[in-house]
Amino acid sequence: MKVLFFVRELPYVQRIYAPVLDELVARGHTVHLAFTKQTRWDRIQRGLAGIERPGITSGYAPHRRDADGWRRVAWLVRATADLARYAHPRYDRAPRLRRRVAEKVVTRIEKATNTEPLGRALALRLAHRLAATTDARLSGRVIRAAARLEDAIPTSPEIDAFIRDRAPDVVLVTPVVKYGSDEVEYLKSARRLGIPAATLVASWDNLTNKGLLKFDPERVFVWNEAQRREAIELHGIAPDHVVATGGQLFDKWFEQRPSRTREELTAQVGLDPAVPYVLYLCSSPFVVNRSKAEVEFVLELLGRLRGSGDERLRRLGVMVRPYPRGSEWKKVDLSAYGNVVRWPPKHAHAVTAEALADFYDSIAHSAAVIGINTTAMIEAAIVGKPVLTILEPTFAQEGTLHFHHLLEENGGFLHAASSLDEHLGQLRRVLDEGEADAERRRRFVESFVRPHGLDRPATPIFVDALEELARTPAAAPRRAPLLRALLSLEAGASSLMLVTRPLLRPLRRRVVGAARSRGVALSR
Repeated sequence: MKVLFFVRELPYVQRIYAPVLDELVARGHTVHLAFTKQTRWDRIQRGLAGIERPGITSGYAPHRRDADGWRRVAWLVRATADLARYAHPRYDRAPRLRRRVAEKVVTRIEKATNTEPLGRALALRLAHRLAATTDARLSGRVIRAAARLEDAIPTSPEIDAFIRDRAPDVVLVTPVVKYGSDEVEYLKSARRLGIPAATLVASWDNLTNKGLLKFDPERVFVWNEAQRREAIELHGIAPDHVVATGGQLFDKWFEQRPSRTREELTAQVGLDPAVPYVLYLCSSPFVVNRSKAEVEFVLELLGRLRGSGDERLRRLGVMVRPYPRGSEWKKVDLSAYGNVVRWPPKHAHAVTAEALADFYDSIAHSAAVIGINTTAMIEAAIVGKPVLTILEPTFAQEGTLHFHHLLEENGGFLHAASSLDEHLGQLRRVLDEGEADAERRRRFVESFVRPHGLDRPATPIFVDALEELARTPAAAPRRAPLLRALLSLEAGASSLMLVTRPLLRPLRRRVVGAARSRGVALSR
């Protein structure tokens, strides 16, 4: 089987789909990785050093030409649809999500001076209306209209030619959910060429906190039944197209074992081996609202621990794991709190064997894990550790819809406190955890991470599904000739502006210069 895999950037390969590539190659298939973001190639090559092997090739993916007016039209249609999804009342309690998409979409439309002005003005007016309020009927109307317009947008000749030359048996695309993403183009071209295609949902927040999928391919691969419902209900994907395979990126957490003893780890990092320690897992800057907010929160938590009336909490060790790429912890001095360390000393994703072993050991030897809202909480549950959080208004975890999967009332495993006092009480209790908590974690991991059974790795199931996809006939393209004719006028006008603007720039400069000179002469 020849697989053409359009992937946005290197971390998706390293952290999420590397096991799938290994399994595909082991079964004799070949894969070409086509990167859709123009990251520096030398960086991609360095990152692929431990992944590329016979059977895997890589390169950049094509895009529509910059002078193609359809590129501007397509972005306006897709970005407006993304904005419309956040105009639904289900996002009333997610103001930061609504604000984020509004800022990205509205600002870009305002700056889109290369787009035909009438179409741009209409899109901007609608965007302001969608950003200003929530309205279920308006949201639905705009999303449905955008879907009809998407059917009318033709495929890209450059992408058609690229896929035709590669002649794959199956096309895969991830993540697709970036605002206004042109990755829809790869799915549409595959369908036009009669090649079965799939959207790969990369993470547990992609279907609720990002953009719409905007295209219903032959398959959408998700982790579990909860995501399956989200794809159907929130993105309009046909139920028989959505397949839950499990979270293949977590397979390594089931297979990993400690590489050192607890005594060896605590001696290495500088914690007191005579008392338990908790691991604090930092979250992404977006989740914590501003980079230093989590630092301030952790320092407050440490102060409360050291001032506690409970001796175990006063002496409890704390290991703080910064979020990868974060710099806010570099100058933070934790020595005043005693038995607290920041580790590892350098920020790192757990993509190498050594980094994974360090991360796993830090979880496995901890008494409990604390965090705000991060995928690492799921990893801690897989390892079998109690996980706690504080519902802090600054962080607004409940304003991100995916966080609700972790809550106990939704079948989750998380000990969620509404205050630091409640959190410290929960922490005291989990240090003497009972069987009920362990069983609740087990049920969550089985339903959310391995829905086909805890003893069945997700990666082989995922690749089985890809092989089945290659045998699935591609659907016929949907056409909207009248709408395409109307949109062609808009695309043609945008193309004309893109071509003529550079040619008219010298003339405009002369006219402006002459007007300024005349103004100076008149003033004299």
